Amino acid sequence: MSPRRTLLLLAGIAALASSPGTGAAPDLQVSGFATAGAVYSRADDLEFARVGIDAPGGNRVDTGPDSVLGVQLGWQSGDGTGAVLQVVTRETQRGDYTPRPALAFLSHALSPALTVRAGRLRSPFFMLSETADINYSQPWVRPPAEVYALNPFADMDGIDLLHRSPIGGSFIELHPYLGSSRIPVIGGGRANLRRLRGLTVTLERDELSFSASHAEAELAVIRTSQSYRDLVDTWRIPPDLQARLSGKGAHASFSSLGMQWDDGRWRVIAELGRLQADAFVNSATGAYVAVGRRFGAWMPYFGLARQRQDAPLADPGLADSPQSAAAVAVFNRSRNQAQRSVTLGTRWDFTPNSAVKAEFSHIETDRGAHGSFIARGNPFAPGLDDRSINLLSVSVDVVF
Repeated sequence: MSPRRTLLLLAGIAALASSPGTGAAPDLQVSGFATAGAVYSRADDLEFARVGIDAPGGNRVDTGPDSVLGVQLGWQSGDGTGAVLQVVTRETQRGDYTPRPALAFLSHALSPALTVRAGRLRSPFFMLSETADINYSQPWVRPPAEVYALNPFADMDGIDLLHRSPIGGSFIELHPYLGSSRIPVIGGGRANLRRLRGLTVTLERDELSFSASHAEAELAVIRTSQSYRDLVDTWRIPPDLQARLSGKGAHASFSSLGMQWDDGRWRVIAELGRLQADAFVNSATGAYVAVGRRFGAWMPYFGLARQRQDAPLADPGLADSPQSAAAVAVFNRSRNQAQRSVTLGTRWDFTPNSAVKAEFSHIETDRGAHGSFIARGNPFAPGLDDRSINLLSVSVDVVF
C-alpha cells in the first residue's frame, strides 16, 4: 500500500471520527507497542537474519531482527463500521527503517457473528499471525524460525470474512480471505503472492485453542542482487534452470496446524507448518513446541524446534554441465533453512505493560543448509552448513 493511500485512509478515519453518527457515539482509540531487542552470536562468518523481516546484521550484536515500534489508530462507529491503521517501523530487508502500514483496513459487522474487512490485513497463515509484531504478547523473544520463516509474507492487501459462533461450550471462527502480498528480497529484488486465497479455522474452549490454516497462491521471486547475477553469469547456469531460481508463475501452498493451552500458570504452544512450491523457494516442513511456567511475574520457558527440507528449489541433475550443477547446488544450500534448535529463556513482567526477556538458543544447521543464517560478505560461500551455533537474545517489550 502506497504512502498516499495510507494518508487517505488516515484522513478518512479522522473524518469519520468527527462526523455525527446515527447510533452510539463513535469511539476513537490510539495504542502502540515497542520492542528494543538484540541478538548476539560468536560466529564470524555468519549473520543471523529473520527471513522477510530484516537485513543481515553486520556485527556480532544485531538490534535489527527484533526491534520494532508500532502505533495503531482505531475507529468504531455505533452501527458496526470501523477502521484500523497501524504504522510500524523496523529494519527492513533493504536495511532501512522506513515506516510502513502493517494494517490499514475498513470493517463492517454484517451481523453479531459476521464481519467483513477490506484493505491491508494480517496474513493469517499461523496461529499467532495477528499479534506477530506485538512481541509483548508472545512468551519468547521471537517466534521459532523453524516454522515462522517458512512463510515470510506477514500481511496482504485484500478482503476477508470473520465468522465467530458458539458450538456447545466452545467457539469456532471461520476466516476465509482473498488478496495479494509483496515483500523485498535480501540483497535486491522482490517476492509476490498473487491470487492468494485461503481459509483459517480456530476452535476455542476455555484454556485450550486449536487452529488450522491452508492457503494457495501464485508465487513470483525476482532476484536482482549482484551476488545472484555473478553466480548465474560466472557459473553459466542455463536459462531453463535460471527460470526455476528467479521468475514468475510458480504455484505455492502453505498449511499449518496449531495448539495453545494457557490456564494462567502453564502456557503450552505447538505448531506445524508446511510449504510446497514449484520453483523459486525450497519446499519444507517445520514444527515446534514451547512450554512456559509462571511464577508470579516470572515465566521461564523451554522450546524445541525443527525444520527439514522436503525438496530443493531446483534439481542440480537438470544442469547441462558439472559447472552449472555445482552452482545450482550452492544456490540450493544458501536457501535451505533446515535446522533444529533448543531454546531456554525467561520472561519478567516488571510492570503490567512491560516485560524483559532473555533466551539462549543452540542451533544445529543441517548438512547442505544455512538455516537462519547468511554467509557474511558472500551469501553463496561454501562450508557454512552442518554447523552448531549459539544465539543469545534479549528484549524489552512494552504496550501503551
